[in-house]
Amino acid sequence: MLILGIDTTTLSCSVALLRDDTVLAELTLNIKKTHSERLMPLLDTMLNEAAVERESVQAIAVAAGPGSFTGLRIGVATARALAQGLKIPAVPVCTLEALADLVPAPGSLICPILDARRSQVYTALYRRALKPPYPLETLLEPAALALEKLTAKLKVYKQPVIFTGEGLHTYADTISADMPDQAVITTAPFRLCRAALVALRGQTLLKTNPKASYEDLLPFYLRQPEAERLAAERQGGSKQ
Repeated sequence: MLILGIDTTTLSCSVALLRDDTVLAELTLNIKKTHSERLMPLLDTMLNEAAVERESVQAIAVAAGPGSFTGLRIGVATARALAQGLKIPAVPVCTLEALADLVPAPGSLICPILDARRSQVYTALYRRALKPPYPLETLLEPAALALEKLTAKLKVYKQPVIFTGEGLHTYADTISADMPDQAVITTAPFRLCRAALVALRGQTLLKTNPKASYEDLLPFYLRQPEAERLAAERQGGSKQ
C-alpha cells in the first residue's frame, strides 16, 4: 500500500510517501512560514520528484495532534480533502506516538514533549516492548502538563527516560537539571516531527481499520483552542 504521510502540528512541515516498509520520499521544512502556504507546494514537489501520480496514493495518515492548533487544522483539513477527492481511507495519528517511534531501543522509557505554551508541555510516556515487533506501551496518556508535574511523575520510575520532541529546544536544560540521573536528551535530528513516522504509524492503524473514512478524521486537542477559550471567557464575563 502506498501511504501519504502529513505532519504540520509543529513548526516543521513534513510530507512523505511510504510503500510497505520503504520510505520512497520525504520532504521536511523546519522554518517559520505558514503551513497553508507551503504544504501543497511541498507535496507537489515530493510527488514530482518521486514520479508518483497523486491518484496512485492509496491511503493518507496525518498527524492530528496534539500540537499547534492552526497547524494541525491545516494538516487535517488537507488530508480530509485529499482523501475525499481520491476516495481513499485516511487515519489520524497521535503526534506524540509518531515522535516516540524515533526511539527504537527495546525496554526503554520514551517521553516526547512539545511546547504547549502557557507554561505547559504536550507529553506522554511510552515503553518500548522487549520482543518483536517492539510495540509501544502507553504508561502515561497524552496530556497537557506543567513541566514540573511531568518530571515528578517520571522520577517515580527510577530509570533512564529518553526525551524527544521539539519541546526540548525550550526545556532540555531544565529537564537535565531536574532529572540529572535519569534524563537522556536526544539531539536535534531526533526531535523533529517527521511525516515518514506518521505514515508508518498510519500503516499499523490501517491494518485494523482499512476503510477509515475522512469523515471521522478530526483534530486531537488536549486543550481548548485559545480563540475558543478567550471567547468563552468573554461570554462568561458578559453574563455577570
